Amino acid sequence: MTELMRSGRTYLWAIGCAAALLAGRADAAALQELRCEYLKNPAGIDVERPRLSWVIDPAARIPAQGAYQILAASTEEALREGKGDLWDSGRVVSKESTWVSYGGKKLNSGQRVYWKVRVWGAKGKASEWSEPATWSMGLLQEQDWHAKWIGEKRPEGVAEGKPLPFPWMRKSFTVAAKPARAVAYVNCLGYCELYINGKQVGEQVLSPAVSDYSKRSLYVAYEVADYLVPGKNVMALWLGRGWYVRGHPGVVHDGPLARAQMVMTASGGGVVEVVTDESWKLRESPLSPLGRGTAFGDYGGERYDTALDVADWNGVNYDDSQWQAAGVFEPARATAAAEMVEPNRLVETLKAVKVEAFPQGGWVIDMGRNITGWAEVQLPPIPKGAVVKLEYSDSIELDQPAPGATGPPRRGNQAAFPYTFNQRDEVVGNGSAVTFRSRFNYHGFRYVRVTGVERAPEAVGAKAYLIRTAYERAGEFTSSSELLNRIYQLVTRTYEALTLGGYVVDCPTRERLGYGGDAGTSFETGMYNFATGGLYSRWLANWRDSQASSGSLPHTAPNYQDQGGGGPMWGGFVVTLPWQMYLQYGDKGVLETNYPMMRKWLGYLEAETRDGILVDHTTHAMRMQQWNFLGDWLTPKGSLRGSVPPVQLINTTHYLYQLQLAGRIAKVLGKDADAAAFDQRATSVAQAIHQKFYKAADGIYTNGDTVQQAFPLLTGVPPQGLRAGLLKNLEETILVKNGGHFDTGMHGTYFLMKYLLEADRDYLIYTMTSQRDYPGWGYMLDHGATTSWESWTGQSHIHDTLISIGAWFTQGLAGIRSDGVTPGFRHFVVKPAVVGGLTFVKGKYRSIHGDIASEWRVENGRCKLSVTVPAGTSATVVVPGNGSVKTKAKPAAGGARSYEVAPGTHTFEAAMDPQR
Repeated sequence: MTELMRSGRTYLWAIGCAAALLAGRADAAALQELRCEYLKNPAGIDVERPRLSWVIDPAARIPAQGAYQILAASTEEALREGKGDLWDSGRVVSKESTWVSYGGKKLNSGQRVYWKVRVWGAKGKASEWSEPATWSMGLLQEQDWHAKWIGEKRPEGVAEGKPLPFPWMRKSFTVAAKPARAVAYVNCLGYCELYINGKQVGEQVLSPAVSDYSKRSLYVAYEVADYLVPGKNVMALWLGRGWYVRGHPGVVHDGPLARAQMVMTASGGGVVEVVTDESWKLRESPLSPLGRGTAFGDYGGERYDTALDVADWNGVNYDDSQWQAAGVFEPARATAAAEMVEPNRLVETLKAVKVEAFPQGGWVIDMGRNITGWAEVQLPPIPKGAVVKLEYSDSIELDQPAPGATGPPRRGNQAAFPYTFNQRDEVVGNGSAVTFRSRFNYHGFRYVRVTGVERAPEAVGAKAYLIRTAYERAGEFTSSSELLNRIYQLVTRTYEALTLGGYVVDCPTRERLGYGGDAGTSFETGMYNFATGGLYSRWLANWRDSQASSGSLPHTAPNYQDQGGGGPMWGGFVVTLPWQMYLQYGDKGVLETNYPMMRKWLGYLEAETRDGILVDHTTHAMRMQQWNFLGDWLTPKGSLRGSVPPVQLINTTHYLYQLQLAGRIAKVLGKDADAAAFDQRATSVAQAIHQKFYKAADGIYTNGDTVQQAFPLLTGVPPQGLRAGLLKNLEETILVKNGGHFDTGMHGTYFLMKYLLEADRDYLIYTMTSQRDYPGWGYMLDHGATTSWESWTGQSHIHDTLISIGAWFTQGLAGIRSDGVTPGFRHFVVKPAVVGGLTFVKGKYRSIHGDIASEWRVENGRCKLSVTVPAGTSATVVVPGNGSVKTKAKPAAGGARSYEVAPGTHTFEAAMDPQR
């Protein structure tokens, strides 16, 4: 095995552990899931008074918390002895078990905190203390950084613009004894791996997360005392280009940079630091970047020259006397912030299913399904100096036009191997067999074409690794419909393939941009299935960084000039996402932090309206105006853009939707004057929409497409007397005109389903979702899709545009949903949709307060429903069916077939109506 592979480490995220966490255990501690902000035991945070949360295990039989006590200590020993030398909250009478702000002594840079909690139930009995948890502070002020930025000095005669190989850098030092504590802080522009004494530190890959380097760089803290030994030690860094590419904001030269400092504390209290500076040694590694590394369609990969590999380059015994001195640099001044999100990790491994000869030469390795991450391929011996090329694609069949459509099919790459979008790696041989795996880049692929070898690689020697943010699983779903189960897997796997780098990419192949429009239709799919609070909180900082002083927002964040199209619905993500996070997690802080951005943004949009209508839109980030005012994108009929009525209506209605949410947000924050202004503005915009776009003679808005009716209905645009007729028209359009199919694209599908869910028309969602012909996810699956496509006919085959259906399985079929008022699922609704001949559905959602479960089954004309409510919460259960309900639950006041339930598991049984 080559040094490239020896120095890497594979960490597989045990997804099965999430399932174990979702099951309460009688022998487990009463209090579990201790978190600091959104994270478990985070290191190096920069929130000076972080918020703490915990979950009451159902096996503890504490249905409601009446009080809590938190102890925070400077040492594990003090905490074990019950001494809260940093903070003893005392017994606090409160039902709050989430977002409890640390209230102890001021914490300093680098300080480590150990904490635990206990609670009292309603009857006054105290629980046992939780198991201890911890967090540590990062470097809170710029003056706390004593390290210099280092990288490779450009060799004489090598002009800027020519990428250099990724550098190895190392520093030898001695310690008299192993320190009591040692923390390494690594602040990287690009990607970076940390090694101590030849061992890679941490489980991260492609670290840190992505940011706009002109505004913000991110650092990661590592606890490294156990890596150190008395005597000589070596600290080493391997840098990779990542997003640090000339042309991106804040990038001032063509190489990755890093600054790092290791702070070692002796048992007696003395402190010694090892910092990056000109004394560090540097050598070029065997890896070099391929491709421009910027959108559109040339993120390339890596070139690995086996002859340049060196064993033990990061070890103590290696002689670095011939290495050059590292160069010291002054990058653009920017805030150094803690990463504050789970890192990228290798979370799943796929084994290749087959290897076949490709007609135009070489061999194609099939990994079985699409994935975002790395391929690992064992290559046969490569002659010295010969080059083997690996190309990556998410499909090897060209897209076909929609059934019945005329014109040529959409073309792939103009190359023998389609849809690579220039994703590639190269291996330069030295006469030996080589096992290659990427390191500082990733690919979106199912297929790997290998050319330049005389015989085929063996399938047994090929693997693929899924890389994503290492959040936990939060949702489960299964039903009696194999098609629905496959669609659920399709869209949740797609979401996983798009969530790396601390934001949500549109696709991992061609663009890799954080589009607010795409993600604004998928965040509920994300939140109902995965614990994504840290991911979205991190990403919102990118949006704040990208806002212009005028209030203008780009269509993507981090923002790269002129590289992403969209419109007001894309920037509106900064309003819709924080509100959903508040409902999902009860996080009022996300509203407070992002409210100034929302307010400026909505002021910017108001200035763009004419008589209450958005007729067009501009942004500081995109100078090609044809990409600034998109409508419902990628519908079966095509995509509209520019100043035409359907585009104006959907964008103005989305503006109205943002105003309505902003009014609610302002009320939550106690900004009553702002709330009144937003509400007043919303009323006038709603009136303007109806006046301009309603066609009374036809009883429709604009062209009659389903979203053109559903979105105004969702936002209350039509006068009350017209709503029933519009809904009837919408139903007939879906069932008759469209033959039970979607006629919508990205935003249209999302808002159509959102309205139908609210209007209790889940049978219509089921009808459209369960179609096997075009357009639909069944059509995708029957045409080989393993992740969701960009459009109903294909294009990118791993994409964010059409995965909003992923939330409906939980919200609609299982019926687990927010009540729209109470944040964090402290009170929620369970309203299952028994539709379409389904005989059973099982759904589970791990809320911030614990597991919510809904399971129903239809047998002999009767529906049996079981609902589990976590401690500290309550729910309104709406029982499907007709006739009397068999249950011990208490009926809700004034609610037909509605019941108010407390923590625990509740059962219901009723006769069922024949289903449509």
